[in-house]
Parts: sequence; structure tokens; C-alpha cells
Amino acid sequence: MFGSILLSVMGCNDYALVEKPDVIIEDTDEPVVPPPTPPAPADAPVADCSVSPNPVAPPFEAATFDGSGSYDPNGLAITDYNWELSEKPQGSAATMPGGGAVRSGFMADQAGLYVGRLVVTNEAGVQSPACEAELEAIPAQNLWVEMYWTLAGDDMDLHLLAPGGTPTSDLDCYYVNCNESQGDVLDWGVPGVSADNPRLDLDDIWGTGPENINIDNPDGSNGGFTVVVHDFGGGNPGANDVTVNIYLNGQLAWTQTRTLTGDLDYHNFAQIDWNNGTVTGL
Repeated sequence: MFGSILLSVMGCNDYALVEKPDVIIEDTDEPVVPPPTPPAPADAPVADCSVSPNPVAPPFEAATFDGSGSYDPNGLAITDYNWELSEKPQGSAATMPGGGAVRSGFMADQAGLYVGRLVVTNEAGVQSPACEAELEAIPAQNLWVEMYWTLAGDDMDLHLLAPGGTPTSDLDCYYVNCNESQGDVLDWGVPGVSADNPRLDLDDIWGTGPENINIDNPDGSNGGFTVVVHDFGGGNPGANDVTVNIYLNGQLAWTQTRTLTGDLDYHNFAQIDWNNGTVTGL
């Protein structure tokens, strides 16, 4: 069986119809074996890397990436420690701190996996193979809601409504009334008990997030919580992809990305039934 292909002759506008054999792909059971990693040069230094503490609780528990154990087997001095953040959760704005062998003060702004990659160079200019240190960020709060979006310049605001709550009321945790670092505290659940109160930890305006609202130990006795995204507006009034992740007891329970258009609209994303441990999209 033959297929067809059109060929054009340089300088001409005429095309000739030429037959070509169909491509036949044979199904074999032979496994695909990747090529072996070439061995490091005999004079290469060795990168040794680690991170601690591990895991961390985002967004404010700091971690330290440490490459001080790196060495050169030939006794040459290590002159450069090149750390980079090679992997992080989608939507994270985290960056590798500056410094040398030790990079302290790393802040995981979202739940998920972060990977620090280290390559060292000796005084002869020879680089080491890469070393990778993996860091897990696991929410310490029982209810953790995070949001990020795609296009900067379009301010998205995360809202968490208590049972029976309406937007911009005292039963709505958002940037106006729920930023504990600015002294804004909402008393939800049992009066005078702080563990069931919401906190807005991260609020972003001109970037792409993330934003985060959490509760240590929610009181869902009066119903469910509602996650709402407010397209506050800005320099990008067009379509913007917004992602919401919801963690229950440290585990990702629900995630969804929606394309939002227009400004000033409120979008109901999900209902959290705390007592039953379920999340339902709205």
C-alpha cells in the first residue's frame, strides 16, 4: 500500500504527485533502554547535598539547602557552588536563596515537592555531576486552600466562606479582614478558640500568586465551607486560568483549573464538607 506526497521543484510552481511507501511500525516487546549515563571524569569533584528540616510546613517554616560536604577526590579546592531550584509545584513563586555552599532561609510557599540541584566546580574549572536534594512541603493545618493564576497584572483574591457566610461579611475570610500579620482576626466556630479561626497567610496583587487560607482545626458543625475566587481586576481584563488546590489533613483532596473572564465577578469554586471529609466542585 502506498501513500502520496506533493513535491515542489525549486523555481517552478508545478507540483508532482509522487508515491511513497506507508510507514509501518512494528510492535515489539523489546523494552526501551535509555543510554547509560557517561561516567564522571576522573578528576571531577563530588557534589554532596542535603536539605533540612524535611518536611517543612508551608509557607513560613524555613529550610536550608546544604552543599558543604562537597569535595574533590584529588584534593583540589571547591571554588563554586551552583545551586538552583530545579523543580517546584506549579504556581509556586519560591526561589533558591543566594549564598555559597549553604543556602538558608528557603521558603516553600505551596504544598508539594521542591528539588534543589547542586553542581560544584573545582579550582581547575572541572564541574561535578549534579546532586539533587528533595524537600517535601506538607501543610500543618487540617484545612489548607491555595490559589494561583497564569497571567500577571490581574488581581485574583481568594475567599473562604464559613457555613452560612456571604462574600465580604465577617463569615468571609479574605484580604480585608483575615490577615493575622496585620492584626485582622476572625472568630469562627467556638467563641474564644483560636484553632478554628481562618488565616490568610499569602496575598498577591500584581503577580500570579500563590494565595493561601488555612484553618488549624475547622469547626464544620454548622455546615460546609465555600471556596470563592474574586476577579478583582487589573491590567488584564481578558481570560485568565485560575487554579485552586484544597488539602484536607495534609493530603490533596481536590484541584481544579478554570478560565475566568471579566473583572469584579465572584466565582464559586468548591464546597468543603468538613465532617464528611469531601470536596465538591460548584
